[in-house]
Amino acid sequence: INRARSALDVVTSSSAVEGSGQSSGQIDAARQAISSYLGVLRELVRYCDGSPCKAGEVHVVSDILATAWPLLNDISSNNSCRTNEAVLSSLLAVHSQLFGVAPSLIGPYFKDIVTFAIKAYEESFCAAALTYVGAAVETFDIDESIGVAAGLDQNGKITLFNQLLSHVCQHTFAYVAHTRVAECLEIIEALFEMAQRYLLFCPEALFQSPSFETLFLLGVDSLKELEGEVKSTRAILIFITQLFGWKHIRLSDAKMAILTQYAGAIDNLLVHKGEAIIKNCLGALSGGAPQILWPPYSECLFSITQHIISTTPGAGDLSSALCTWLRHDMANTQNITPEIATSVISLLCDLAKEGANSKQKAKMMMADYGKIAKGEATPDVLLAYSTT
Repeated sequence: INRARSALDVVTSSSAVEGSGQSSGQIDAARQAISSYLGVLRELVRYCDGSPCKAGEVHVVSDILATAWPLLNDISSNNSCRTNEAVLSSLLAVHSQLFGVAPSLIGPYFKDIVTFAIKAYEESFCAAALTYVGAAVETFDIDESIGVAAGLDQNGKITLFNQLLSHVCQHTFAYVAHTRVAECLEIIEALFEMAQRYLLFCPEALFQSPSFETLFLLGVDSLKELEGEVKSTRAILIFITQLFGWKHIRLSDAKMAILTQYAGAIDNLLVHKGEAIIKNCLGALSGGAPQILWPPYSECLFSITQHIISTTPGAGDLSSALCTWLRHDMANTQNITPEIATSVISLLCDLAKEGANSKQKAKMMMADYGKIAKGEATPDVLLAYSTT
């Protein structure tokens, strides 16, 4: 902490010297040092996580917090530090760790911290701010004492996170609209990791947000533009997979009841964008994405298939549409004959009917489909997946 304070003093004093190349070099070195020291501080706090604290005892992290808090505040108020991505990321990582380890101590300051994170995001579009919001959504759901410490009841929590999501999305949409998706990969990754946490831990705030549908559309449209970039593509696929696979996620009865209320809205998204998602998945599996992404693409495809089959059994409109989408896109794929397409569609639907226990088998089957499309395997490999 003392070394970080010394480095901050260098940043402050050097920033006052204008037009000096040496001054710029000193600032960069000092900011790098601050980021490193904050990383050490985060690890110290993390090791306090397993320390038992009996009722009435002072939390072991209290001394660290008392000593570090003035430093954290001074770093956050220093413009040169706040606009530096490395320092800001490290600073928010410390706050996230403190929040997770000692929520009752941090709760009273949460609104101030999250306000700072959002302001910093507006200034620099640092992905760490989105990561912090996502972590807060999860922590608030896991530990109810945080809401009490932060002065938020259940409705207050939902309102706050709804407003945060809408505000963040509004700025992100504007930023991405003027920037190629491929140039803001970290933001896309953090945005959809945050959205996934909203889905699992505070679905009311997600579905009540006026930005929800636009957020979903951004994810679908970005899949093609990302051209197989691994981390951001995986984050989007996980969000879409869990959105359409919500019935098969292990959630509390209360969360399932909330998601059931919005089932119609989820189905409506699938009606309008299901074909585009399936086209992206099949295109990726037939050579449009690196093989490391085949599992999440396959799981997304299985999730949609399972959702449609479980929602509209028999010859429902959406079930018919699913087969049409699959057949149409497979027909335009090299090495995939109508017979192979029919076999793959039948196998995929049969495995989806068997439920979540067949998910891994379905993913392996779609991986073999990709190999057939690329000419690396023969159709005989599909025989191993027959459910009869």
